[in-house]
Amino acid sequence: MNDQLFESTEESGVYYLLPAHQGSAVDAAQKKGLLVLTVEIAARANKDQALKQLGAALHFPTWYGANFDALFDCLTDPDWQPARGHVIMIKGMIELRATNPDDFATLIEVFEAATEARREAASPFWVLIDTPARGIPVLPVT
Repeated sequence: MNDQLFESTEESGVYYLLPAHQGSAVDAAQKKGLLVLTVEIAARANKDQALKQLGAALHFPTWYGANFDALFDCLTDPDWQPARGHVIMIKGMIELRATNPDDFATLIEVFEAATEARREAASPFWVLIDTPARGIPVLPVT
């Protein structure tokens, strides 16, 4: 395991995490004092269902509107899930990417915008997805 993993807020972002490395990534994040949250996107979920599943799994407030703007607002709200930093592991994105590529791309854009906002606020924030995608680097766990 890379001892520098989750060390620098400037390295936070959206990454593809190989399934074989999920356990070691969770261990590394917890050792750094980061809150790890896991989301399972159900098979055959459309955009609306995926956004609702994200809101439920991440314990968003009741005002969460299950849309892309509300997702960004919740992820960047300093009062949401108070912690030193966050690692969100999202599983089940491959089917969303295959059936709704535009919605998948928008979801990735929202995650990237949220990580950028959190980076500017010096608040560690990583989103790890289980699906490779163009432009998304592999998390360097080794």
